[in-house]
Amino acid sequence: MPREIEGRLHEACPNDDFVLWHDPKVVTAVVVQAPGGVLLGRRGIEPGRGLWCLPGGFVNDDEGPLDAAVRECREEIGAAVDITGLVGVYHIAKSDAPSMVGLGYSGRLVEGEKLEAGAEMTELEVFPLDSVPDLAFPSHRQILLDFVRSQASPGGVEAPRDGAAARRSERPSRDRARWPRTRRR
Repeated sequence: MPREIEGRLHEACPNDDFVLWHDPKVVTAVVVQAPGGVLLGRRGIEPGRGLWCLPGGFVNDDEGPLDAAVRECREEIGAAVDITGLVGVYHIAKSDAPSMVGLGYSGRLVEGEKLEAGAEMTELEVFPLDSVPDLAFPSHRQILLDFVRSQASPGGVEAPRDGAAARRSERPSRDRARWPRTRRR
């Protein structure tokens, strides 16, 4: 039975104090820098099967986000990654599932590590930043854009100019994330 709590309706038990809170899931994504650009994987599973994405995934309840980012890289690209920074924190609105809080990190392959597509990826490729293909998730596109901005700013990471890391979420999109094409001279 719905009950109003703090100005919002929530599912709640009429007989006791139980409230069903719809909390977001926590996910990570890592911009893995490699010679020649950034590493992307082609997804072998839904959602986004066949499209490119950053390595990353859900944070388990027994690990911190940084540990999850490193674990997901190991699982998806078969290599250890050193996390070098936080790109941003993002609200990822969903219409058909719980929303998510995404943590975008930057990282580099640990020296001597060999890349190998994990069970959720069909292939891996390094793309120059001016040739990134369409991405499976709009949040990954935003993380890459914010990463590029942070590399261009003196002193490293800066707050995204458009407020991407802190803005209110927009309606979820089912469109693929398109990377803005830059012109070569």
